[in-house]
Amino acid sequence: MEFKGLVAILVAVIAWSLAPAIVSRASLKVRRVDPWAFNGWRMLVAALATIPLAYTYEGFPLTTPWLDPVFELGVWLGGVLGTILGDGLFVYSVSRIGASIAMPISYLFVIWTSLYDYIRGEAGVSVLFAAALALVGIWTVSTSRGGRLALPHRDRLSAIAAAIATSLIWGASMYAYQAALDRAGYLSVASARAVFTVLVLLRPILLWKDARYIAVEIVASSLLGYVVGALAFLVALSLMPASIVAIGLALSPITTQLVVAPVAKEHIEPRLLLGGALITIALILASI
Repeated sequence: MEFKGLVAILVAVIAWSLAPAIVSRASLKVRRVDPWAFNGWRMLVAALATIPLAYTYEGFPLTTPWLDPVFELGVWLGGVLGTILGDGLFVYSVSRIGASIAMPISYLFVIWTSLYDYIRGEAGVSVLFAAALALVGIWTVSTSRGGRLALPHRDRLSAIAAAIATSLIWGASMYAYQAALDRAGYLSVASARAVFTVLVLLRPILLWKDARYIAVEIVASSLLGYVVGALAFLVALSLMPASIVAIGLALSPITTQLVVAPVAKEHIEPRLLLGGALITIALILASI
């Protein structure tokens, strides 16, 4: 069981490390990546992949509690808004400064949720040390000369701010998403989120003409991020304690930095890796 759990964690880390790198690669092929249209297409691919699984294993949509207000609010607030705002800002940030910078900063949602748990008395003081270490890591990553170099200073700052906003939105959406998961299975929640998101983003999906140039990146990043990574994460949670799984997934930012150079041609330098390592250590401390 432990071996299978470790394999599942490894698969999730690899998938969630490669997905941002592929998003970064897409930004090299088109003049501008429309974050909403891009995520709309990704969600369409995810819907096509998850709905058959949800129907087979959870009876979606026949057994889905569509009239349950908690389920609906959880899916819309945690899933749809989290995807449109959080994932949209993430794609924007990655397309501007690169995944090697955006990924570690965006993963700070672990710190924010841990601080919230500390305020509620459900986490220890080590979370405060983790938060301080994470701030040092943010500063180190943000002031490095890694990622995408040819970018004006103001645009770079706005992309970093977008990554920070992403982490806050992802952190808040987790609680709403958990409420929906109390009412239905993961595959049903994921399928409902995908369907609703596609409907909301249908107009930018249809109007964006550059999607055909990065179709491979859209499909690959969607399957890795929304299907393979998510399912491996669930398998790991079913086999191992959540704290162990969280520690393993905390490695994703640093592994992303290791793959973006060959995949997305981003510039990697020692200061960037140091900042990523500091944030990774902070995430592990917060998870513990």
